[in-house]
Order: sequence, then structure tokens, then C-alpha cells
Amino acid sequence: MKKTVLCLLLCILLLPVRGKAEASDPTGFDLRSLAEDTVFLANIDDPSQAILGLERNADKKRYPASTTKIMTCILALELAEPDALVTVSKRACSLSERNSKMGLVPGEQYRMIDLLYGLMLPSGNDAAIAIAEHIGGSIAGFAKLMNEKVEALGMTGTHFINPHGLHNSDHYTTARDLAVLTAYAMKNETFREIVSTPECTVKSADGRKLELKNANRLLRDIVVAGYKPYSCLYPDAIGVKTGDTHLAGKCLVAAAKRNDTTYVLVLLHGTAAPDGVKGRAKDLYAAQRFFDAIALFDYAFQNDTVTVDVDDLIDRCLPETYAITPDPRKTVATEALYRIEWDRSDSLVLPRWQVDVLLKDPIPESLLSYSIDAYTAPVGEKAGTVTIELNGQTVFSGDLIVEEYTFPPTPEPTATPYFIVTDETPAAPSSPDGSSTPEPSWIPVESAQPQTKSGFWSFLRCCGS
Repeated sequence: MKKTVLCLLLCILLLPVRGKAEASDPTGFDLRSLAEDTVFLANIDDPSQAILGLERNADKKRYPASTTKIMTCILALELAEPDALVTVSKRACSLSERNSKMGLVPGEQYRMIDLLYGLMLPSGNDAAIAIAEHIGGSIAGFAKLMNEKVEALGMTGTHFINPHGLHNSDHYTTARDLAVLTAYAMKNETFREIVSTPECTVKSADGRKLELKNANRLLRDIVVAGYKPYSCLYPDAIGVKTGDTHLAGKCLVAAAKRNDTTYVLVLLHGTAAPDGVKGRAKDLYAAQRFFDAIALFDYAFQNDTVTVDVDDLIDRCLPETYAITPDPRKTVATEALYRIEWDRSDSLVLPRWQVDVLLKDPIPESLLSYSIDAYTAPVGEKAGTVTIELNGQTVFSGDLIVEEYTFPPTPEPTATPYFIVTDETPAAPSSPDGSSTPEPSWIPVESAQPQTKSGFWSFLRCCGS
């Protein structure tokens, strides 16, 4: 009995923590809370540099498992036609049952593009071999092309032996190199489309259909019998590739985009479930890399900052004027045009996601808030303020300077008496045919309101609409 209790306690202590990792202090992220010993998070535009210090063992040699297929996929897209027919060899289908497979049969033919979906969604090792043999003539021939690309991309800590990532001591990479490779691959529109697809159906040349489901749980929840797996869906996720072998551990290369910012994340050598752990308890270990990815992405989107030149921001996307129809009871004008004088400080340090929102052209109107303090301020004087708010926080503001007032135009002839609030008396209206029209009742600004209220208030309602 004591042994049983001790074993249970040991399993609990070994169990990874589900959900978001907690920061060790208000300004940092505690990488020790992650289940993976290798971490690297970078902006896709600068993939060799970690952001916010979010890297650990980034240049250490690691086994990549099926994240290798990122290279296989982008090479195939560059070196083969998408509609080229590929004949599946016996070797491609001779893998053991422990391998992840697309489900190919020797002698079948598939379009290259369909094999790439089978490569990247269910992580088909059979698809990897078929692709490699078609392009390189053999696995060794394709590996040579892989390593030539490695050198071209400056991936100094990487060497590939095969197209699928099955273990070989001479098949290795680093987290930083994988980020560089992924950022390069994501520039290819077809690659992005493939890795962001949750599931699809492909068919062989003779019509046999295969249902393909993405193993990336940031994009698709899995379904199993006997228990309910954890949900790891992340709305900002856009791919890329999972990996899992005994020596490589739980691996994930992922990308996420929010507004105009895209991050690439590499997690390698994650913790596998101890022997004997089954069901949902085991699934927690499988899901942990996705939970860790979500925590890191959210932290980066909320805390990654950039310095913005305010003059550039003003020139690129901020409005220059603001026109309103004020409350007629507070001013003689029906419309006022304001010039916006933004606060031209030298620079702003803002979270990257805020900059992405601000740099949209034009800036979303929903972010602008106007406040008029004086409806009758003289021309050239400050009448109010304008602010830009994001998530309830004021980013910066400017002054509303009166540019000009526009007064009511001369009304069209009408048989109904009307009143106009103005500070000058325009010419009386007349019909085009010269016929007489009712004499308008002009009300000077300083005078009392007219006795006939209905017509006056009707006019005010019209002005305010």
C-alpha cells in the first residue's frame, strides 16, 4: 500500500503544469516553468534574434524529429511542380507501425502537392520518402539537397541525413536554425497554406481517398476513444510542425500572427509521459508543448515593444482634421472644422501589437476619441482634444484647433415659417420664377428665442441631425 501511494505521489510531482506559465517577476517570463529544455521565440522578420529574452539552449545541438519536414516541404515546393505525379515505392511503404504515416500503398501515384499535405498534416514518413526519392533520386540524394539549403540559409548548427527526422546521431539542428528555416519557408504562400490547414482529403491518381488531419493541436482538437483530450486551440496560430521521437522528446515549431505581427516559436526536447501513465493523464504530457506555446505567444504579443517615431506615425496614418456638427444650442455654427495638432514627442515605446494596429492606413476610427470643451472657441484657438486609446489605455493625444466655422446656407423657399440662428443676416430667399415667398424670421444670436417655438425647435433638430 505504501508503495502504491509513493508511486502516485511521484507521478503527480513529475506531471507538467497545464496552462499558462507564470512570470517569475512582473517584467519577465519564467522559462523554468516550461516542459521543454530548448526554447526560442523570434519575430518572423528577424528570426535569428530572440525577443524579450525568450530563449534557452538556442544553439545547442538537438534532434529535430519530424520538424525536419519543414525543410523537406519547402525544398519540394521549390524544386518540383505541384501537379507532378509521384509514384510511391515499396521502400516508402516499408515503415514499421510505430511510424506516423499518410497511408500510401506501393505503386500508387499522387500529385506532389497532395503528398506535401500528407507530409505536414499527419506527419507522414511514407510521404517524406516518396517526395525525397522523386526529387533527389534517393534519400541520400535528397539529403544532399537539404544540406545545400542549410548552408545557403546560414544554418550553422544543422545537418540532415533524411527527409523525415527518424533518429540518426548525425541528424541534428538547433532551435535558432529551425526558426531561421521556418521564417524562410513561411514566405512561400503555398507552404503557409499547407501548414495552416486543419484537415483535408486527397486522392490518388486512381481515385483512392485519404483523410488527412493535422497533428498540430493549436489548429485542431483531436478526438480519441475512452477519454476527452485537452483542447489546445489557439486563434492566432498559423501552423507549422510537430515532432516526437524517444530521443528528441516532444517538439513543436509554431507560428502565430496577431494584427500584423508574426512570431516563430521553437520548442524542443519536451517531457514525455512516464511509463504506465495512460488516458487523459498521459494526454496532458502530449498537450503540454501546446500550452507552453500559447503562454509564450500571449506573453510576447502583450509585452514585446518597439520604438516608434511619432512624426512617422503622424505622416503615415493619423488624421489631420476633424469636422463635427455641434449642438446648435451651444454655437451659432452648424459645422466646425478642427485642425489636429498631435503631440510630436520624439518617440513612443509601445507594445508591438499596438504599433501594428496604429499603422493601419487609415487608423481605425474606433480607436479615436474626440472631446469638445468649447464649441465657440475663436478660430486658431484650442477647442478640445483627441486621444487614441487601445484596450482602454491612452496611447497619445493631440489638440483640436479651430480651423473654421461653417454657417447655415440660405434655406430653400418654403410655405412654412422658419427660424435661423446666425450672427449675420443673409439675403431673403426667393423662388426661381420670381414669385413671392414668405418673409423669413431672422433671429440674431444675442436675441431672445422666437415666440413660435415649434418651427425653431424643428430647425434645431434638423441642424443636430
